Amino acid sequence: MGKKTRSPGDRSTWVSSTERYLATMAAVELYSSAIISSSGAEEPPLLDTIKRFGKTREPFAIMVAGTKYYIITSPFDASEFYANVSTLSWDGFLNETLAGFGVDATRLDVLWEKPSAPSIVNPAGKCLIHLTQDLYKQHLLPGPTFSTLIEKYKVAVSQLMTWERLSSCYGLATASKTQKISLYDFCSTIMIDATQMTLFDPVLFMIDPNMTQKMRQFTDELWKLMYPSPFLYTKGVAAIREQYTKAFLIYQRLPKEMRKGEAWVVSALIDQYKELGINENDSAAMLVMVYWTGDANAYKLAFWIMSYILFDKELYASIRTETLPAVQNDDLDLQYLANNCPRLRSVYHEALRLRKRDLAFRKVEHDTEIGGKLLRRGNFAIVPVCQLHDNEDVFGSDALDFRPERFLEQQDLTSSLSYKPYGGGKTYCPGRFFAMQEIFGFVALQIHRFDVQLASPVQKFPIPDESLLTLGVSRPVPASDVWVTLVNRRGKVQG
Repeated sequence: MGKKTRSPGDRSTWVSSTERYLATMAAVELYSSAIISSSGAEEPPLLDTIKRFGKTREPFAIMVAGTKYYIITSPFDASEFYANVSTLSWDGFLNETLAGFGVDATRLDVLWEKPSAPSIVNPAGKCLIHLTQDLYKQHLLPGPTFSTLIEKYKVAVSQLMTWERLSSCYGLATASKTQKISLYDFCSTIMIDATQMTLFDPVLFMIDPNMTQKMRQFTDELWKLMYPSPFLYTKGVAAIREQYTKAFLIYQRLPKEMRKGEAWVVSALIDQYKELGINENDSAAMLVMVYWTGDANAYKLAFWIMSYILFDKELYASIRTETLPAVQNDDLDLQYLANNCPRLRSVYHEALRLRKRDLAFRKVEHDTEIGGKLLRRGNFAIVPVCQLHDNEDVFGSDALDFRPERFLEQQDLTSSLSYKPYGGGKTYCPGRFFAMQEIFGFVALQIHRFDVQLASPVQKFPIPDESLLTLGVSRPVPASDVWVTLVNRRGKVQG
């Protein structure tokens, strides 16, 4: 059941994607050299180097703008890369990330200082950075606070996906059918709003009603703030960052009784910021980071999952049948979706494998041997996640194709060394459980409350935008969106 789908933009070019990312950091002129025209233009030297060494899967080094990067392509070497926390460090990139979100670079050291005494929230007396990582794990890994978070999300997404609300927002073509809707807009609007409602008190919408509307642009352009260059236009994304920072300056100053609806992790973080005397502009910037982390990738992955489902009628029918028990009596059973829907889970992992196209970075703190090669101190090591995910030795000769049953037939693929959508080691993403359940719930509600139909039967499958540096899941090329209509299913026999 199900058919293979290859996006028009898919091709055996993980190397060119890697080059694009590296080239962006080197500035626009090198980035431009990575765009290979279909006219048969000569390949840039960097691309030729990556292709030549990539075939051997041995680590190799390239110089970009005077900086040396070690490119790690073997799944076994990548596993060692993720596991090594003694000589390969992620902390330096955290500083760059925090600065990108607006934390003052002259005050970054404060975030790494251990408190003078332990506290209830911080009994081990860790620095704020490492405490924040612990709080994320405590809140986002299965447990009491995670269950509370999931319940909040269930309420939020259910409220946002009513026929009355959506028909009002998008307009009606008939009494039971909407006008055509951008699927990407639909996924992003619902999921970004639902995440804000889950993490923060509704008062945040009152402080700035337009925050969620700018999240897509902020996500698309955030890399410009992470890798600043005089060649990049950053005015637009910097203005959004300032807008968000102003909102969180107000939000964090509110007394707790006015923020009762926020998630526990947000309350704990704000308490720690105040207890440690963190500059309020810096703490507001860190709340922007929390806000973005919750929203950044789920809506894009939901778009790809729904696109694959909509372009395969058999898959649509099978997913609807499989998820039916989770939506009985207008309820949404996220635990059932997580534990009893293997086909939906397979589709999730396959879409994530194909569309997660970012890079994993580490700084080489001490000379380190990986894959028989010596990585010298002071340089950087990189694992191109897209290369791991396109590995034909692991995923087969059809690795570039979407095959919905791939992870159903080979369930051990989720633990493969070549499948790293959530990172690994100390940086293994604690939000992976929440991300999966929020997307499952969104998909299930969408296909059971509505008949989701392609607005035109001759639409082409969307093209992933691999020309844009992504910090996670790729967006679609703007001109290749999917247009759909929603038909109200209330009153119909469900299933």
